[in-house]
Amino acid sequence: MSAYTYASTDLISGRVLADNLPLTVQSFGMQLNGSGTLTGSLALNAEPAVNAPAVAALEPRRSVLWVLQDGYPVWAGVVWDWPDQGRGPGTLPISAQTIDTLWSHRLITDTIIYQQVDLFTAFMDLCRYGTSKQSSYISSVSPAATRTPAYLAMVAQNGGVARLVMPQGAAGTSGVPWTASYTYSDLTQISGAWQDMCASGNLEFAFVPGLDSSGNLAIFLRLAYLQMGRTAASSGYNLIYPGNAIDYGYQRTGSQSSNMVWATAPPNGAALQWQSAYPHGADPVDLAGGVYPLMESNVSWQGSWVVSQAQIDGFADGEVAMKTRAMTNPIVTVGAGYPRVRDIILGDATTLVATSPLHPPGPNGQPGLQQRVRVVGWTAYPPGPQQAEKIQLQTSAVGA
Repeated sequence: MSAYTYASTDLISGRVLADNLPLTVQSFGMQLNGSGTLTGSLALNAEPAVNAPAVAALEPRRSVLWVLQDGYPVWAGVVWDWPDQGRGPGTLPISAQTIDTLWSHRLITDTIIYQQVDLFTAFMDLCRYGTSKQSSYISSVSPAATRTPAYLAMVAQNGGVARLVMPQGAAGTSGVPWTASYTYSDLTQISGAWQDMCASGNLEFAFVPGLDSSGNLAIFLRLAYLQMGRTAASSGYNLIYPGNAIDYGYQRTGSQSSNMVWATAPPNGAALQWQSAYPHGADPVDLAGGVYPLMESNVSWQGSWVVSQAQIDGFADGEVAMKTRAMTNPIVTVGAGYPRVRDIILGDATTLVATSPLHPPGPNGQPGLQQRVRVVGWTAYPPGPQQAEKIQLQTSAVGA
């Protein structure tokens, strides 16, 4: 069984507020390209002076809560809310979300233009812009009213994110150009611009806690073009039921799938309206031989400019793969043991091996299910008085 401890730091300064908080945590999780949530509670002592340091260390909006598994950080996020309902339970409920949610509270208040800029460079530029309102890609048409000295001085004082480490060198470039413009009057959330990059630019990202070269708590921005994580050969673990997996669900969402996707791109500053051309956007396996019925849908390219037919055709091909094969999303529950949270990298490929009434053994006793899957999210449940330790893995068959 793992040992979990909880610490907190100041979001802006990075100062340690508490190194061992007496929290009871129900669950915490992370997912690719999106936020994860922690829910827990602080036990309140009858003596107010005993409570004061821990309560102050969990101040909403300014406290970063860290989860350490066996001494290593596996989760970090901003304490946003106290969903408190009363004093009866004798606890203070805590709700925190991964650090990426901060950029949903930062807006693009200038006109920023990326013209054939590396995809990772543009992502990190928006990250820095959200903390400083400084960017070398700000257009000269940005209004002076949004860049007054007093406003910029306030952002310099209140906009920072301590302990954040950006990719450096070759890890900071993708080799993929990104063209997009964001107008000051739209007041676009930076997190929304990032989602455009994920949808149209095949980008994946995660803010991953760890230790820096000095052994201090840090949050590392991880970026990937097309796919993050390790291959099945290098991830080092398989998911076996019965075995290290104590349960699994085999979700299939045919009602949400499509095997023919038409992709379009609005002009968005370009001269032409683009649309994918058949057979691009069609799943050749799913539609072969009249086995599965035709199911059509459309997707729209957002955020950047399409400059070629091949670009919109490739977008349609990528989207149809997600809308057919991704209809199968196994949920795998792992008990205390291996892999631990600290052993899992978001995006990891692995093999799910299962034998059950849903997937009965083969004629020679071989497992009924042997499928390559990819970990796209996880939720951990630490051990507690009425809770056994477990990890619930969200997986997908796409890109594994």
